[in-house]
Amino acid sequence: MTAGTKAGGARAPVRYFRQEGVPGRYFECEAYGTMCVAACARNFTAAPQLAKLGRLQRCIDCATGRRHAGLPAVGSPGVPAASAVVYRAACVRCRRDGQQAGTRLVGRFRLVRGRTLCVSCYNREREVLHGANAKGAPPKKWRGLFCTRASYLVPGRPGRRSVVVAYPHPVVDRVELALTLMREGHDRGIAWAPPEVIVDPACKRRVRQAARSR
Repeated sequence: MTAGTKAGGARAPVRYFRQEGVPGRYFECEAYGTMCVAACARNFTAAPQLAKLGRLQRCIDCATGRRHAGLPAVGSPGVPAASAVVYRAACVRCRRDGQQAGTRLVGRFRLVRGRTLCVSCYNREREVLHGANAKGAPPKKWRGLFCTRASYLVPGRPGRRSVVVAYPHPVVDRVELALTLMREGHDRGIAWAPPEVIVDPACKRRVRQAARSR
């Protein structure tokens, strides 16, 4: 099977070789180039978690990686069929992941602020806070941003809630707030308080103070 082939896909023999002066066996991975067998096994094992952060997406369900990791092939007795789910880290605000053909983000997609916002949404947010875009005109996109408060359940402490009195960044809706908190590891019992409008000077001041403290 070719390196990088998905489980159940076309099969061809993997050609292994050795590097002079370097231990281990190597092969040509279709996704990531020359790689040693041990590194391939590590990538396959780590891919389910790292793919959520936008890394090692092509290692998910790779038949070659599965074999290098010492796992039975898909289709063997007791082995479930390969998942069709591919994890991609998307922007929590616009929900784009830079994979849709025909958009200017393809090949240039990057997440900032703890891998939550794409660069485009981050720049539009700065324009809203500043009150003008690069041309000096009032911003249009995401001008409905607001600040809010949020809470979530503390793991291992049933019934105990940790309250974020004032969430440090503006959001566009409840979904963005929930996605951001989940990406930060707070995935249980998320709740929010009624929103403040971002044009409120106190809200802007909190956002600027949070930005300076980072």
